[in-house]
Parts: sequence; structure tokens; C-alpha cells
Amino acid sequence: MMMTTPHLITESNLSTAWARAFLHAHDGAEDALVVAIRGFEQDMPNEDDVIANELDAQLSCHDIPRIDQTALTIVPYEKWLREGKISIEQLTEWYLQSMLPRLKARCSKNSHGTYFERFVAFSGTRLNKKRLEYRTINQLKYVTDFWRKKVAGKNRSRPRQSALQLACFDPAKDDTGSALCGFPCLQQVSFTYHEAGSLEVTAYYPTQYLFDRAYGNYLGLCQLGHVVAHSLGGKLTRFTCFTARPEVGKKKPDRAFINMLRKYVAENSLEAAP
Repeated sequence: MMMTTPHLITESNLSTAWARAFLHAHDGAEDALVVAIRGFEQDMPNEDDVIANELDAQLSCHDIPRIDQTALTIVPYEKWLREGKISIEQLTEWYLQSMLPRLKARCSKNSHGTYFERFVAFSGTRLNKKRLEYRTINQLKYVTDFWRKKVAGKNRSRPRQSALQLACFDPAKDDTGSALCGFPCLQQVSFTYHEAGSLEVTAYYPTQYLFDRAYGNYLGLCQLGHVVAHSLGGKLTRFTCFTARPEVGKKKPDRAFINMLRKYVAENSLEAAP
């Protein structure tokens, strides 16, 4: 039996990382994919506007949400910036009271929820003194509060890494038996601290459409990491995404765009650099 290992892509530019990931899937590879973006300069990875704009044009031709629309499903980043990097509590209140009802009314695909809703209002039950207790958890607030409590405590210890994670998939809601389910493709997000307040955001996808969604997913996850890092007084410096089954997607861009990506990667990839 042939053994394969996950394909690793490491770049300092989000556009280059996405281009390599897309071409990997487009060229027929089916092995697991790990995309690692390093070397952030200003809390967010660098991007190439030409690649992002051309991709948006390709997505629009196929009536697929643009990069920023996909990123918005993960975190309302532009709202957070416009309001002066407001607290997670303030962002949560605005989203649940104002944004989420509009999203659900606008599109039936949001009837099961959105990623950011799962991050700030994950509902479920637990057994408490032999009684089932219904709870709604703001996972983002829990992660940041837990971190601050540990750092400010008597021992000034760092929080355990296993506590710094957000769940997306909810079996009670999502195990429906449907042959095709567009949400949630993202299963889990975790945060890892490194030296001197450096934070890494890591995401896991059982499968992911590299053309339709991946660029927006990478961007939205980095934006989420920036929100968390800022809340903790740290700096986002790393992003890692694991996709067990990468796929091109429902549609494909035109050949001219694919050729442009090949030329771009050959000239800009860290791997291709002399």
C-alpha cells in the first residue's frame, strides 16, 4: 500500500500560500494539506492585491461569495476595526442583536447558524447535580478570560494550551444525515502561545473547497486571531490550517487565471526562491 504524507506549504504571504494550495488541489493531489503562514509584520499576513482582486473577479463570475464575504462568516472584522477594536463582549452583543438576525433572514443557508455565532453563543447541555442544565457559552470570552485569570493569578502562569480552543461542529445540530451540508466545514479553531506574547491560530477542516472558500477562510481565521491577540495584549504571528481532504470546489477559474497563478508562484514563493 502506497504511503503518503501531508503536503506542507509554508509562506509569509497569504496570497502566495493560497495560490500554492489551490494549484496543489487543481493538479489532482488528494493528500492532506497543511498551510502555514509565518513572518507576520503587522498582526496580519501580507497579501498581494492583484491575486486577491483577480480571484474576486473569478468568484463573482460563478456567483460565489467574494473573499471578504467568506471571511465575514468567521468574524465581523471590519466592524471591529471601525469601532476602534471594541471588546469581545461589545462585538458579541452587536452581532447577536443586529447582524445575525439579518444574516438568517437574508439566506436560508444560515438557518443552522454561522461560525461567529458558534464562537460567541455555542449552546448545549451538561449534567449538573444529576440534572441536565442548558447553557450558552461565549467561547471567545471564555478563552480570553481564562487566559487573563491565569496570567494575573498568584503564580502568573500561562493557561493550559488545551483550553484555548473553539468548537464549530455540534453533533446535536449538525448530524442530520444530509448528503450535502454546507455548514460547518470548519470543525475547530485553537490558539497557541509562543514567546513574548506571540499567538498562533490553528484551524482544522475535514474538507475544504480551495477555489470557493479557502482564501476567505484563511483571511477570516487570521482576522479572528488578530481580535483574540489584541484582546490579550499580544501579537498574532502565525497561522496554520490543516485540511484532511482538499478539493478544488464546485466551479473552476478560467485557464488564464490558473496560468497567472503558476507564474506568480514561480516568481514569489519562498520555496521557489533561489
